[in-house]
Amino acid sequence: MSETVFEVEVKAPISDLESVRNALECIGAKQLNSETQADAYYDHPCRAFHETDEALRLRRRLPYSQEPTEGFDESRPLYELTYKGPKVDSLSKTRIELSVGLGDATAVKSLLVHLGFRYVGEVVKKRAFYSLGDLTLSLDEVEGIGEFLEIEQVVDSKERIEPVREEMFTVLEELGLDPETSTRSSYLEMLLEKNPL
Repeated sequence: MSETVFEVEVKAPISDLESVRNALECIGAKQLNSETQADAYYDHPCRAFHETDEALRLRRRLPYSQEPTEGFDESRPLYELTYKGPKVDSLSKTRIELSVGLGDATAVKSLLVHLGFRYVGEVVKKRAFYSLGDLTLSLDEVEGIGEFLEIEQVVDSKERIEPVREEMFTVLEELGLDPETSTRSSYLEMLLEKNPL
């Protein structure tokens, strides 16, 4: 795999979580783990990420429910720092994404602040993961925003973006969702639109 990878992502709002969950089973999607994700976003000290269409995210993973580890993937790091580059596609949220697992989120927060990064806000969501072939799907319940279906796949070349994106749009249709309703806005953008700084 090349050093540059792209996360091809399509996201659509949903009005009935249970009907989409049932539709996922009908098309053969396999349920994986589930978790709660608390994503803190930071802005660069020398450029505005909302203008450059970039993001820096510190993710904290927690169990989905009150049960200590119900459906929780303990093999993945509890904390993860992710850089997301500008979108490279006008129809989806495809972009370069680089992540590193962390053991000490407190030290990373302190490091970011000392380097001049500014905390922007936090997005909290309950997320249930599914797989369908090479695609990863997630049913998201996002605090203060609503419910969404995200479909993702990592590819290692720009030539793979379009066919993977088209496959994702086909899956949306199979689930009874309209690809025209897909959005390129991030959850942070949606949250800040509802609650400006």
